[in-house]
Amino acid sequence: MSTAIQHIDMDGNDVSLKGEMVSLTGLWKAAGSDPSKAPAQWLRLSQAIEFIEHVSLIVGNSHDKLVSGQKRAGTYAHWHIAMAYARYLDPAFAVRCNEIVRAHMESRAVAPVPAHGISPDVLAMIRRTDGIARQLSGKVTKIEKALEAFLASANQNAPAARLVIEIERNGPEEAATSPSQRSKPRNRI
Repeated sequence: MSTAIQHIDMDGNDVSLKGEMVSLTGLWKAAGSDPSKAPAQWLRLSQAIEFIEHVSLIVGNSHDKLVSGQKRAGTYAHWHIAMAYARYLDPAFAVRCNEIVRAHMESRAVAPVPAHGISPDVLAMIRRTDGIARQLSGKVTKIEKALEAFLASANQNAPAARLVIEIERNGPEEAATSPSQRSKPRNRI
């Protein structure tokens, strides 16, 4: 990935690129510099945070590698995030950004197939699948934690709570039988 700064002219406004990173500050200025829609304001929104987390899973980079801010250089973000920011700024502006970015991407040379024989498209699909698996794993972990918190706060004397605890400890088959029906361990002499 190239770290050399490139510049795209967006209808008379300069938007900088660093490899796959796009200047959110440049996009903001090109869209009219509305203070309420500055990059820092957008990055605090729950929708932006959720989207960045999703992109992080898909591309396999942490948040701080996908969004970086510097006082003089401005805020840069992965191009997926930059396009989402452009939609937030203005739908018509986003369409124009998409056209310019697509033209820029089509002008780049096609990446050669790596020596190991896996095409970039297949690698991208593998990364997306891995990201989806990680996302699902994270959701399962959240559900497990919520269940643990519920069980911890549940009244231990309530029959439903005892049944859930028994199912969790012994499995559904054991919990379905009454305590007198369960086989007790035999003491061998």
